[in-house]
Amino acid sequence: MYGGYGNTFRNIRVADTLVYSGVTVSSLDFGYPMDEFGSQATTNFENILVERSGGRFWGQQLFGAVWIFSASKPFQGIRFDGLTITDPTYSGIMFQTNYSGGQPQNAVQDTVFTDTTITGAKQNPEYPDRSGFGIWANPMPEVGQGPAVGKATFDGLTLSGNYKDIENRTSTFQIVRTP
Repeated sequence: MYGGYGNTFRNIRVADTLVYSGVTVSSLDFGYPMDEFGSQATTNFENILVERSGGRFWGQQLFGAVWIFSASKPFQGIRFDGLTITDPTYSGIMFQTNYSGGQPQNAVQDTVFTDTTITGAKQNPEYPDRSGFGIWANPMPEVGQGPAVGKATFDGLTLSGNYKDIENRTSTFQIVRTP
């Protein structure tokens, strides 16, 4: 999903992606006109199952099973309700922010995950410092980029069987857990 608002994606299963993420939510416009997220209504993802997904796509960047990428347009009003991630290739959910001229373009804002379960993220021996995380705020995804910026809230988060449940080596991103 690249931009837009007022959309709902429901009852989707993604499995066995070999490269890239299983689900991408990004505000990168690729130079084409598009709407930003959340300026008029939320973008909703309901009952999403992502199995054995995420991987390398270009260079040495590793993608989570779900990739949240704030970029050239505002990134806000994203709602996940009932997200289940099992056995991700590298990490369950990865947060990343695009940088231009050494500065972050747009922060992740007003992004809420409700009833999320992530299980089975294993550490990959080839990338031990960038894999095995249930939730990962990426500190340095690729050359010329910087750490994830913003905040995401998790209400009803279940993490199990992951090498590490949450990895956040940034001072610029908050992962908030509520009961």
